[in-house]
Amino acid sequence: MKRQFINQVNHRHARIILLSRGGLRHAQIAQQCDCTPTWVRQIIHRFNTGGIEAITWYPYYCSPTGPRKFRAEVAEQIYEVALSPPKKLIGLAVWSLAKLREYLQKQKIVGSISLEWLRQLRRRSRVHWRHTKTWKDSDDPQFWPKYRRIRRLYRRRPEGGRRICVDEFGPLNLQPRHGRHYARTGHVHRLRATYNRHGGVRHLFAAYDMESDKLIGSFAVQKNWTTFLPFLKQLRRRYRQEETLHIVLDNAQYHLKAEVQQYAATHNIRFYWTPTSASWLNRIECHLTALRKFTLDDTDYRSHDEQRAAIESYLDWRNGDRPLDILDWETYYWQMKKTG
Repeated sequence: MKRQFINQVNHRHARIILLSRGGLRHAQIAQQCDCTPTWVRQIIHRFNTGGIEAITWYPYYCSPTGPRKFRAEVAEQIYEVALSPPKKLIGLAVWSLAKLREYLQKQKIVGSISLEWLRQLRRRSRVHWRHTKTWKDSDDPQFWPKYRRIRRLYRRRPEGGRRICVDEFGPLNLQPRHGRHYARTGHVHRLRATYNRHGGVRHLFAAYDMESDKLIGSFAVQKNWTTFLPFLKQLRRRYRQEETLHIVLDNAQYHLKAEVQQYAATHNIRFYWTPTSASWLNRIECHLTALRKFTLDDTDYRSHDEQRAAIESYLDWRNGDRPLDILDWETYYWQMKKTG
């Protein structure tokens, strides 16, 4: 094994065993073999436990006896390749399992490996291919004062006040939307590819009450101050007049309208403006993401009334006003049996 200069792994392992037999300490062996004392102890422990077979490394996983074994050294190299930029290695934008396997075989890191085993190795090492996301920095000169004001509001409820986050959801078009669903076979739901926008759009004014954990919504045909002001009045009527409403919202132009500002000043309402390009400070955003997932993904509403009913049904469940199940399984099962 020591004379296998082409197989540097076996050459180094044999040197470690022979030097240890010669009476050298682990630190001295590590210095001569260009490795760590921990690795020296591990190789000696393998040899004492399993003999020569335990320290022999077969290139490309091609063992002459028994099943192929994936050594830790080669598995670690596979992880490093998977985490390396594909543009520099294969000239493509992203990896795929097939292209990763082909590259590993071309570089003689492995001789042969199945896609399923490569997938399992990747999962065991917690190497995941994630979708990229965008990020936009705020250029608001008043970013930090606005940020600290909102964070203080979130940290502690003002005495005699109620914290509410307000935002708009939409525009809501009548169009098919892709999503995910369970399937017994490889077939997926088919959505129509052609549609028109003759039905117009709708907007949802939404408010999240941090004290009661309620999500409130109101639909409108247009999004301007003439539709936002009635929603603000509706929100004010839900609570006692002596209770101050601390509302977090963005600085859209119709929020800054004089009529809106005057109504807020005379009806015990205080606005907290989020900085420009910093909507993530508004805590209603995560709730609107869930609303989009459970009401719009994998849907194809043909009317705004149908779409509105689905959103209102979700809000009822979200606020605890209805149970999750609206039809028991046995009734649905026998209905499916009758219809074939």
